[in-house]
Amino acid sequence: MTRASHLPTLAALMLTLAGCPEGSAVAQNPDAGPPVDAGASDAQSTTPWHASSSTPSSPPAEPSSERASIELLQLTLTSDVQKKDPVDTLDVAPPGTRVYAHLKLRNRSQDKRKVHVDFLVNGKLRTPLDLTVEPSWSFRTWGYNTMQAGDTGELEVRVLDDGGATLATARLPIKAKSKAK
Repeated sequence: MTRASHLPTLAALMLTLAGCPEGSAVAQNPDAGPPVDAGASDAQSTTPWHASSSTPSSPPAEPSSERASIELLQLTLTSDVQKKDPVDTLDVAPPGTRVYAHLKLRNRSQDKRKVHVDFLVNGKLRTPLDLTVEPSWSFRTWGYNTMQAGDTGELEVRVLDDGGATLATARLPIKAKSKAK
């Protein structure tokens, strides 16, 4: 055979391959293993070929009606938030100051979600907040309550998800900071 007789076959092969983007066979198959060296002599390094069955596969599973979870990764009671991070961790809530509840959350859904934060002073609701949580592996948000000058007793902070389930509760005594001597 001459070169001229191979040209039509070669042209057909090139047209067929031109419509196939590089790497598409692997990229579209999430079950594909790592590339295998065709010259490898180790038989264990190759993935066996399985014939596909001629019976139709079952329909795809229905998407779950349950929403992806929202997780509270960290709750910090702090005196301030700068550059999206708490500046300290409080061990008391001084009267007349702001107490921030800084939350680090994981929202694995595709939608914005809400968390509810309640600040309670001596068991009585002082400040209710609804905070939006964007879809994220680690989303930071915060809210605050200003302690009144005459407050004493205990500050309680409750964090609830959008279904009303309690994610965390933190408590601080309300008292003036002890002065350094």
